[in-house]
Amino acid sequence: MGHSPDSVDWAEYGPDLIADAEINAPMVNRALEWLSRRVPQAGLILDVGSGPGVAACRFAQLLPGATVVAADGAAPLLALARERAERLGVGDQLTTREVRLPEGIAALPRADLIWVGGVAHHLPDPAAGIRAFGELLRPGGVLALREGGLPLHYLPAAADDGLTARINGVDHKLSHDHAHPMGAIVAPRSWPELLAEAGLTGVRSRSFLLDLPAPLADAARRHLARTLHRTRELLAKHLTADDVDRLDILTDPEHPESVLRRRDVFMLRATTIHTAVRTRGL
Repeated sequence: MGHSPDSVDWAEYGPDLIADAEINAPMVNRALEWLSRRVPQAGLILDVGSGPGVAACRFAQLLPGATVVAADGAAPLLALARERAERLGVGDQLTTREVRLPEGIAALPRADLIWVGGVAHHLPDPAAGIRAFGELLRPGGVLALREGGLPLHYLPAAADDGLTARINGVDHKLSHDHAHPMGAIVAPRSWPELLAEAGLTGVRSRSFLLDLPAPLADAARRHLARTLHRTRELLAKHLTADDVDRLDILTDPEHPESVLRRRDVFMLRATTIHTAVRTRGL
């Protein structure tokens, strides 16, 4: 992986995105089910930053009367989304749109539900992006942002020894300084405030938990190792040598301390969904 979203080889990375999404499915699917119940008569759902279409396909399954538009800037990921939809039997419901953000937002179709899953904090102006998404909502439609929550924990405190906190601190500082290698930034105000400032109503937030206790299944271990390996690639020059060495150990399949081998490894995290509604006649 390179040091910006545009430099990523998405054709190579796409299968990992799918595998990672499937590990997080117990958490994210509960959020998607909750959202689907809020718009049971939705005619069009827009998944912005859809990647390989895992959420988009799930929406199609949950709301069989809806058309789902998967929008992303990476053509290889959209191809994976179409393949996934066909395999799951929802190919007739799903369409794809290649679009660059934020300039392409206005060209997207109006929708009853807009899902923006971990994308808003990559926009150069999150407030302007949320306003633009709000303008795409049909009257009574819901805008849902997946942003924040609680960071991933995966080692007992004695084994972690502050590593997770140090990595999170570096990640936050780079985002705050607009220097993150993946373009992430800290929003100027809270997500609920930005939704309200965009003229949307009924702002609310709800968090969903992922709790995979030790010992982890092999697929979850591989996901965790990929996550730590990407962290090392992206942040190595901002971490201490000791922390880089620790990440190397945690991702080394032959090392007894690796997350691929330790019996005390778990996964615990939460994701928060912030929602708001476009008032009729807004």
